Order: sequence, then structure tokens, then C-alpha cells
Amino acid sequence: MIAGSHIRRLLLLLALLIAPAGEAGAESRTERINNAVVKIFSVIRESSYFQPWQYESSVNVSGSGVIISGNRILTNAHVVADSVFIEVKKAGDPRKYTASVEAVGHQCDLATLKVNDERFFDGVVPIKFGELPSPMDKITAHGYPEGGDDISVTQGVVSRIEQVRYAHSGLNLLGAQVDAAINPGNSGGPAVKGDRLIGIVMQTLSTAQNISYVIPTPIIQHFLDDVKDGVFDGFPEDGVTIQSMENESLRKYYGLTAKHSGVLVIEVAYGGSAWGLIKPDDVITSIDGVSIGNDGAAPLNKKLRAQCDHLVQRRFLGDTIKYEIIRDKKPMTLSLRLKKSAQLVPYEQSGKPPAYYIYGGLVFMPLTLNYLMTWGEMWWKEAPVDLLHAELKEQPSEKRGELVILRKVLAHEVNAGYHESQDRIVKKVNGATVSSMADLVIKLRSHNGAFTTVELEDGGRIALNTLAVAKSKNELLKLYGIQNEASPDLAGLKGK
Repeated sequence: MIAGSHIRRLLLLLALLIAPAGEAGAESRTERINNAVVKIFSVIRESSYFQPWQYESSVNVSGSGVIISGNRILTNAHVVADSVFIEVKKAGDPRKYTASVEAVGHQCDLATLKVNDERFFDGVVPIKFGELPSPMDKITAHGYPEGGDDISVTQGVVSRIEQVRYAHSGLNLLGAQVDAAINPGNSGGPAVKGDRLIGIVMQTLSTAQNISYVIPTPIIQHFLDDVKDGVFDGFPEDGVTIQSMENESLRKYYGLTAKHSGVLVIEVAYGGSAWGLIKPDDVITSIDGVSIGNDGAAPLNKKLRAQCDHLVQRRFLGDTIKYEIIRDKKPMTLSLRLKKSAQLVPYEQSGKPPAYYIYGGLVFMPLTLNYLMTWGEMWWKEAPVDLLHAELKEQPSEKRGELVILRKVLAHEVNAGYHESQDRIVKKVNGATVSSMADLVIKLRSHNGAFTTVELEDGGRIALNTLAVAKSKNELLKLYGIQNEASPDLAGLKGK
């Protein structure tokens, strides 16, 4: 028999031996993850949306990324969007390596980079992907926030999983909210549970403390599967606007029994996946074999639910998906072939110069989310009300697939009296409805009447002397240092 004092000594000795081993294991795991985390240096040159014939001054930005299988670096699209030069650097390695964009998905704010010098990946174990996390899961965020050169690791928990509006594209996709301390420069770095990647750091909520969002693995995997052919096709949408049916009287009015749940269709976007198949006043009860709740939510897994959009977004463009609906109180099954989202105010891919056309000093542009975002982080409050209303409420139609705005007026004698006009939606040119930028250009170039008229959505009218416009064109462009009256995509259009 061993004396009690001897037992206590043995237990103490075991504790001393075991504790360092556990700590060493955790330390080596963190070190292994940090070895796969990189700092990204980008030189960005963005197109100007205020003067679309120019570029903004180039700026230097930094972000984070993580090495994944295939000698690729996974990061945010917004870290490398509009880049003209990229370098990457590993922890503990003073050398910077030149990198380039391999694939980019602006909708989901993800990109992969490649490094020509494969020595960059020596000694690095690519991070492996984990499953969709659950609320209260402990995570660590790894990256290179501003304020120092060394890698930073912060801890937190997953607060919720839900559909989130991605700041980079304006699209609602699945996101994970975390409370880990995340700062500028962390963008593109990994969020890790244990030793598995569960998300890529994306954005913070500036109006609250310690609320940040990461792109979860289902979205990351969708992106990586999408770009296997070298092209990012994007996430499909059905183009259906829905209303919850939590009110019992509303459910009974549309013929839902106690065994049914679903959402009410109130609008279907022209040209979208559901156009011509699903109709307003239909009740959607199931998408892709998954029942829809009266609150519009559907299961993500056995524990979690999120808005039913994710059932469509987990599929790919060109896929066929089944919808179960109730129409006129009768059940029906429909098959939809999934397309890109139909938006009157779209998000344009970075790297593509904005479209514009100058006529008599009037600068016309399509209304895009990119332009609205030039009003800053709070663009949805600061941009002109009429443009915001169009972005939120208006849908494409057979007669109007794109909104054209009068961006500004380049002051000249030919347009005297209109110099203050800016950011107004164009309705008609020479009495005919404008359906797109191309349509506007063709209408203006084919007109030979004495006067050219522009009718604005707010009721305003503009009339220009057609001959005076033609005579002043070269002088006006030279005066403002503009090489071309139209962007490259519109330059070749001719009047009818």
C-alpha cells in the first residue's frame, strides 16, 4: 500500500508532466495555423464613378489570406479587387513574393491567389476545412490587422448563423456572426475552430462593438467548386419576393391547412428563374424538397434554420430545382431552371470600367450598386433618395432592363441652364422610353430633329439644340480633358 503523501507527490508529478504536453500541443497547433496565414499587399487602382472616363489615384492596401490545398491562397475579393500589383508574405519570412489573382467571386467576396515561386509554400501545411459552425462554438481569428507587422490571434464565439448582406456586393448570402476582435487588415484571414477553417473574415458592423462576420465554409466550398472551370458563374436566385405567413387568417385565406406552412409570393422579377412559372399570390411550401416555415426560414442542418434563400443559393446556375406551391388553394409542383439574379440596379464586377456616354455635356451612366457605394460606408443613408428608392423598390421589366441616370452636366454654353442637374433618373429621350444605356446611345445618335429632348423620372425636362451639340462635341471634350465621348462598350453603337 502506498502512503497518502506519496500519492499526492505522484499526482503532482503527473500534472507537471501532462500539462506542458497539452500546452505544447495547443501551441504547435496555433503555430501550424499561423504558418498558413499570409499578409497580402495590394496596389489598387479603381475606376472613378464620379468621372467615369478616369481612374482614381492608386492606393496601397493590406489584408490577410490563408493557404489552402493546391498551393492557393484564399482571401477576400475586396482585398485584391482592382489590383494592379500584389505581394504576399508569410509569418517569420522577411521576403515578399509576387502573386496574382487566380479566381475571384465578387458576389461572395472571395478570391484565390497564386504565387509563381513555389518555394513560398515550403514547410506550410494547408489548412483544412471544417463544417458549418454552431452558435456558441469557440473560434480564433488569425490575420494581420493594422497597427503592427506580426500576426494577430483573437478569440471569440459564434453568435449566430443567418443570411447577411455582404458589404462588397450587396448580395444576401449565408454568414456567421462572431464576437472576436477584428480590425482593418484582418479581412481575408481565417476563422478557425480547433484546427479547421470554419470561415473567412469578411466585415465588421461599425455601429456596434465586437460584431463581425465571416464567410462560412458552405459559401467558400460553393465558390471553389464554381471556379474549377476557371470561371466564376455566381450564385443563382429565383427572383421571387416573398412575405411571411405567420398570421392564421392569412394562411386560411390562401388555403393552408394545419399541416402546411409556407410563404406568400408578392412579386416575381422579370427575366428571373421564376418568371412565367411562379405567380403573385402563389404560396411556396417547399424548395428543393425542404419545407418552408411560415416565417420564411428553412433548415440549414438539424440544429439551425435560416431564410429560405439559402436553399436556392446552395445550387448552381443551370441546375433544375423543384418548388411545391399552392395556387388557388390547389397544390402544384414546378421545376425551375436557375439563372443569374435579375436586378435593375446591379453590382458590377471590379476591374471593369463603368459605362458612360456624353452628349452635349450631359454625362449619362447606368445606375449601379457600385455608384451608390461611392457615398461611403453609410451609402444606404447618404446617397440621393430617388436613387436609393430605385435600388430598393424597382424591378426590371420587359420595357426597362437597366436604369440610366444623368450623372452630371459638364458646364458649357450648349447646356446653359442645366448645370446643376445631377443624379436624376432618365425616363425618355425624344419622347421614347429609355430601356438601357445602349438604347439611350442609339436613340441619341440616330436623332436628326432640330431639338433633342430628355425627360427625367422626377418630371424635369431638358431640350438641347441638336446641331449645336454636334458642333460643340470636340471642343467640350478637349475643354475637360476627355478622350472619348463613350466608354469602350458603347463606343461602337450606331444610330438606327
